[in-house]
Amino acid sequence: MKKLILILAAGLFALSSAYAGKDPVGVLFQVKGKVEYTKNGKKWKKVRRNKFLFAGYQVKTGPAGSGKVSIKETGKNHEIGPNALVNITKDGLVAQNGAISEVEASGRLMAGLMKKFSRSQSYTTVRRSHKKDKVKINSVRTLTLADEYPYMVWNNVGKEYHYRLTIGQKTYDVPATKNSVVKLKIDPFTGTKTYKISVLKNGNTVVDLKPYKSRGQQKEHTVTWLDGTAKLKLSKSIEDIQKTYGENSFMVGSYFEKQNMWVASMDQYRQYLEENPDDIEMTPYLFRVYKKLKLNDIYRKELEEWKQAMIE
Repeated sequence: MKKLILILAAGLFALSSAYAGKDPVGVLFQVKGKVEYTKNGKKWKKVRRNKFLFAGYQVKTGPAGSGKVSIKETGKNHEIGPNALVNITKDGLVAQNGAISEVEASGRLMAGLMKKFSRSQSYTTVRRSHKKDKVKINSVRTLTLADEYPYMVWNNVGKEYHYRLTIGQKTYDVPATKNSVVKLKIDPFTGTKTYKISVLKNGNTVVDLKPYKSRGQQKEHTVTWLDGTAKLKLSKSIEDIQKTYGENSFMVGSYFEKQNMWVASMDQYRQYLEENPDDIEMTPYLFRVYKKLKLNDIYRKELEEWKQAMIE
């Protein structure tokens, strides 16, 4: 009996390890010529743009191939030269063949974005809760919007309900939807305002969004609109990131997170993962954004799908 328990425990450990969250060692970018990577040393795939690298990966370059790697823990950049074979370890890069040289360090902004790719394990564990019949509405605590990123989202509590969103003095009536996520375009305003969401059925209020507790104090949910110098700084930072890592980059999504632009971050991550399905290991950082946005239904659904895909 004891032996059977040990075998089952080992099996469960192996199963959980197959999809357990792990963090990237670095990101490969600005590739030139022939550059390939492998996850298991068997199947090699061409790198066409950015590629997040995890411990156990290998990278190789052709006669005219090269690429740069930003290391998450140190913030340092390294260049892999032609005809190289490089092992990715938890401590960084180890060359089996060819040369690795240190190049200009990442700027403070870039290094800060890489640092955010940590603790992915915490986004792949969801607490099971008993289903409650009582309708409850929850939403992101603080959110930043801008002219190019004007959307708010929240978890749909049921297709039979519609909503009333109030931002400052402006009210939006939001029709019922079958979608699991309610998404609404917001008109520009100035500064930071509190917001409230009411859930309605047949025109009657069922429940309102309640203030949240932070450090023992009750606080209202708030939304901020970027304009002026803050808007210019946003545009400049995105431009700098795109010059280094390309237009559709996970790094842009990470920057949006730092600005509390959670909806923009979600859209950026989802687009990247759709276009780069082989970067499935990065999906837990999308789950982090779902949790911030309180999108519990889509989070649980996609988490189970991700776990299954990692096993396969």
